[in-house]
Amino acid sequence: MTSRREFLSRIAAVGGFGAAYTSMRALGMTGDTDPAAPLRLPRAEKKTRVVILGAGMAGLVSAYELREAGYEVTVLEARERVGGRNWSVRRGTRVTMTDGSEQTCQFNEGEYFNAGPARLPSHHETMLGYCRKFGVALETEVNQSRSAFMRSDRVQGGKPFRIRQAMADTRGHMSELLTKAINRRRLDDQLGADDRERMVEFLRLYGDLNKQNEYRGSERAGYQTLPGAFDRKGVAVPPLSMHELLDADLWIAIMFDEFIDWQATMLQPVGGMDHIPKAFESRLGEIIKRQREIVQIRQGEKSVKVTWRHPGSGKTGTIEADYAVCTLPFNILAGIDTDFAEPVKAALGRVRYDHSLKVAFEAPRFWEEQHIYGGISYVKSDTGLIWYPSHGFHSPTGIVLGAYSNGEAAVRMGELPVNARIAAAREAIEHVHPGCSESLTHGINVTWAQVPYSLGPWVKPWEGGEGNNEPEDYTLLNQPAGRVYFASANLSQMPGWQEGAALSAHRALGLIAQRAAENPLNSPLPVESRTS
Repeated sequence: MTSRREFLSRIAAVGGFGAAYTSMRALGMTGDTDPAAPLRLPRAEKKTRVVILGAGMAGLVSAYELREAGYEVTVLEARERVGGRNWSVRRGTRVTMTDGSEQTCQFNEGEYFNAGPARLPSHHETMLGYCRKFGVALETEVNQSRSAFMRSDRVQGGKPFRIRQAMADTRGHMSELLTKAINRRRLDDQLGADDRERMVEFLRLYGDLNKQNEYRGSERAGYQTLPGAFDRKGVAVPPLSMHELLDADLWIAIMFDEFIDWQATMLQPVGGMDHIPKAFESRLGEIIKRQREIVQIRQGEKSVKVTWRHPGSGKTGTIEADYAVCTLPFNILAGIDTDFAEPVKAALGRVRYDHSLKVAFEAPRFWEEQHIYGGISYVKSDTGLIWYPSHGFHSPTGIVLGAYSNGEAAVRMGELPVNARIAAAREAIEHVHPGCSESLTHGINVTWAQVPYSLGPWVKPWEGGEGNNEPEDYTLLNQPAGRVYFASANLSQMPGWQEGAALSAHRALGLIAQRAAENPLNSPLPVESRTS
């Protein structure tokens, strides 16, 4: 029997920590609340300077909102680009990783793949609000296609089968079993006579049972012979047995869009997810200082000083501000010379990050010839899944992901050379689409644990226990360290999502605004708030 923890681990392996966290919310395993109301910062009553460390989504949101409220803002970013984990890889993009590998994207002009976040749920109102405000054009992201495939070595000798078949056959077998239990009076203590009859009637419809209340297959599962003109009737595929479905152990494929963060309608920016950080960038302009690697943070009673270094020239500089908003990954921040209090330093040093990687190819759209328009195929291997593009239908080529690997599977793949990761993704596509791997070109890999200034995609759960992070550290890092405020999706109830980054930034800015209002003369810090 699969435990809840094992089930969540499998979800995380396919969809990452964000997927697992959504499942935890659905199972009542978290104590989260509704998203915060739209941010309305009061105007700064005097000149107040804020330095923001990092131009990822939390940093960009912080900079925009503070400047709108009249604060004097500077953003220091180590990279040449903004967006952090929001990164769309295009022709000419250089992917340099800490294992010494270097790749240059060779996609055709106009093609791209989102190496980080790739979808926007329709209820992520903060990020969608910024898209609306900035005029970022959106389109539908097809998160699930029932024409896509599942594949396991344990089912049909490894022959792939459609998701629609897995869904229809699972419902059919379960409906038959439940109907038998009702008719054998096994549920009389739960159902009255009228309810028994109504339930059986519902199960016949839900599971597409025959008059004998048996499941013998369904056209919902797809056709082995398509219906046609005149007397050509459709012939449904023969059903998979319940034993085979249980053996496949790929429940995430048929439950994926049951969880609220993956329910239709999902959205994506037209032309790439990076159009969101670019919209912030165009409004912030020169206050973003690129190639400013943070090397030291020092605090006094009335200010915070941040020293940076240019990663190319080695040039250094210092900026002084009233407050700092730090959005750097915790594992990066832990290696920086700071004067934070020892409990804060210890917490930063303990934070553990998860693993995630993607491999993308450019190819003729062979999947569309197999009736797949967007969505995901699931494979029982370390590559995790095959993800098809949701735009450009019937164009000559498109970008298909041959791997989106998370957790321990990503650790194993990350230990391989880059060309072996790409080869594994190619092989996964070949297993699901025989004969099509030869058309895959321009393979490229992003492994987040090896991306400089990231060193991981998101943190492991804050639930304590072996391999996880401690809830006490989550609470501590959600508080200011003197004049430094932390903001990150990892410090929200929506880790791994851009929405979480924006809401965490909003919370940090609210705390700064409250403090600035309570200390209009920028008085010294209370003794208990001073850093060591």
